[in-house]
Amino acid sequence: MRALKYADPWDLRLVEVEALHALGPHDVVVDIHYCGICGTDLGIVSGSYPVAQQGVTIGHEATGIVAEVGEKVTNAKVGDRVVINPTPFCGECRMCESRRTNHCTNKMGTESGVSYDGAFADRFLTTEEYVHVLPEDVSLKAAALTEPLACVLGGVRQLDLSLPSPYTFVFGAGPLGLLYVWALSLRGVLPIVIERSEARLRSAGPRLPKGAKIYRSLEEARRSHFRNLEAPLDLVIDTTSGMLMELYPQLACGGTFLSVGLKTQDATIDALQLADRSLTILGSIDSRDGSFSEAFNLIASGLLPAEELISEVISLEDYERAFSTLGCDIRNQQLGPAPDASCKVLLSIGGE
Repeated sequence: MRALKYADPWDLRLVEVEALHALGPHDVVVDIHYCGICGTDLGIVSGSYPVAQQGVTIGHEATGIVAEVGEKVTNAKVGDRVVINPTPFCGECRMCESRRTNHCTNKMGTESGVSYDGAFADRFLTTEEYVHVLPEDVSLKAAALTEPLACVLGGVRQLDLSLPSPYTFVFGAGPLGLLYVWALSLRGVLPIVIERSEARLRSAGPRLPKGAKIYRSLEEARRSHFRNLEAPLDLVIDTTSGMLMELYPQLACGGTFLSVGLKTQDATIDALQLADRSLTILGSIDSRDGSFSEAFNLIASGLLPAEELISEVISLEDYERAFSTLGCDIRNQQLGPAPDASCKVLLSIGGE
């Protein structure tokens, strides 16, 4: 079987490896059909997020068809269409017991695409508690957005949406930013989207919920939407990792800043202002306890049009082009903005 292996920054290798099989009683082997490329993958490949172990198969936003099951598996059978939760947790450590499963202290060696072979491959081996059987009317493509949506819902759970937050902003209109807009809108909060890239502006506009607005800058949003160049910031979701220093002084009293990007960015804040103005600064990564199931149910319900967020499906063999559409130029070892209008890019491994 084929697997896309991480050797070093900018060094990916599509190689032949031994086929996977169900050996344990609770094992499930999935023939992968689609796997999304996410910001974590871009960071691993470029070396800006040095977490993956050398030799690991990367990729973790996957769907496919069950190929083999262990003798005690009861929730899935051969031929079932499934989406895979790629983030196992032990359920016994202090983090898991306090429902912070995304920070399980025993996840080393189990995190798909990082410390455990992921899903940019023909097959993926997991266990029955980490596969969800898809309804017949949900496509494998749409379901591939379950994991990133689960991460988004994990972030949204940390926000107090009971507070009036009419001045809510999402910075960055990539797949994660759009998922935040949709997740917030389904909870009654319709944020303003800020995106500097012309390519992303073109891609994101038609994919926003009805009534959502997108602007090239905060200044433009303040001028055109609020008609107030000093419009405050009640709630900010920053998917770019680069806005804290600029926006922290502009947060309204009681305001919240949520950072979800994975780029290194040093920041200095005034602790007096933090306390005196009742500000909140949060970080969020990965899905939290139960958010994967919540994301699965949300996509299965059709309330979030997941497949509409997919801009391209590219074959595994053409992985370099797939990464380049997202600004990750493997051959020239450059990571920058996406050169063309794109949203979610999937690698096609087995097809529909």
